[in-house]
Amino acid sequence: MKRTLLCIAFLATGIFLPKVNAQTESDSVKELSVKEKKKAELDEREKEYYARVKQNTLDDLKEEKQNIIENEKFELKKIVADIDKKLEKGEINQEKATALKKEAAKRSALNIDNRTAIIDNQIALTERDVAMYSYKPNTGAYVALGIGNVIDDKGSFLLGLDYKGLDKKTKYDKRTYRDVVFKSGFVNAVGDGQTIGDSYKFWRSSGFELGLAFKTRLLKDSNYFRLSYGLSYQISMYSPGKDKYFVNDNGKTIVQQFPYELKNSFLRTENLVVPVHLEFGPSKKKEYKDYFRYDTTTSFKVGLGGYVGVNTGAVQRLQYEIDGKKVVDKNRADYNVNKFVYGLDGYVGFGAISLFARYELNPIFDNSTYKEHAVSFGVRLDL
Repeated sequence: MKRTLLCIAFLATGIFLPKVNAQTESDSVKELSVKEKKKAELDEREKEYYARVKQNTLDDLKEEKQNIIENEKFELKKIVADIDKKLEKGEINQEKATALKKEAAKRSALNIDNRTAIIDNQIALTERDVAMYSYKPNTGAYVALGIGNVIDDKGSFLLGLDYKGLDKKTKYDKRTYRDVVFKSGFVNAVGDGQTIGDSYKFWRSSGFELGLAFKTRLLKDSNYFRLSYGLSYQISMYSPGKDKYFVNDNGKTIVQQFPYELKNSFLRTENLVVPVHLEFGPSKKKEYKDYFRYDTTTSFKVGLGGYVGVNTGAVQRLQYEIDGKKVVDKNRADYNVNKFVYGLDGYVGFGAISLFARYELNPIFDNSTYKEHAVSFGVRLDL
């Protein structure tokens, strides 16, 4: 009986296995067909994408080539106009004027040939798909680390991070510019018979300021007057006399003798302020094919104004030694520093570098031995 059952089982296996194999092979073929179809679709989409990228690149290159030609012609036109003015004023004769015009035309033609040759080579590389060469002078956005301030006509700026703005049409007349402002110098105090150096060590008391400033041209056809405004963070460090430190004595800030020899001692105050200045001085107008700009990078300037803001904190740092061990105390306490700050500020300089002076109208402390007002002076950089 067992043998009979085994035979039936083997026969059944032999009958059904081919069908099972046939179904498995059929399913595999179908699955492979679906995968190939999806891959073909992806390949087609990828081809379409790279075709669009290539065409966009070629369009950008051709547009850039045309811009080069137009800009060179515009510059040549300005040079010729300047030569004609000199000829009218009698500064040069007709022969000299003709020679200068020929020289300018030759130079412009060479510039066009050399610059467009570069673009033509880039076009040729792109058309041959050489590493999908991509030249997009005014496309996309990026973020990069950096120091300084980079501004173009598309909203780019630099404040630690360089942000490049997305494409947008260049404004014909840009009236507002932005700068990163950095100040560094000395801080001290005057008032109630106290002069600079009486209460705080001159060389050990210093200050810094970092901010973003916007400058807006006030006149329609002149950049002589500009309104400068923005947001800045100020840090001032006051160093009292030898082995002295600040103490809040029942609501009154006083300076006391410290029980140990102090290697370093200062009170750091931090303010967030809004500075506003009337800046004036000459500038150079630069005209281009489809826009113009005023340049102050090589001009004398003066700024007069003030600031208003709030104190964001005060920290006292003491450094000393006990039994040969270095000790550093940082105390963020209430030293009666004025919470509301305001004062006068001015600067004078050339290009990006200026000398500044600042006088704080509010006393440093609400309640202290002397009603002292902070004074600062040093170097200002418009980056």
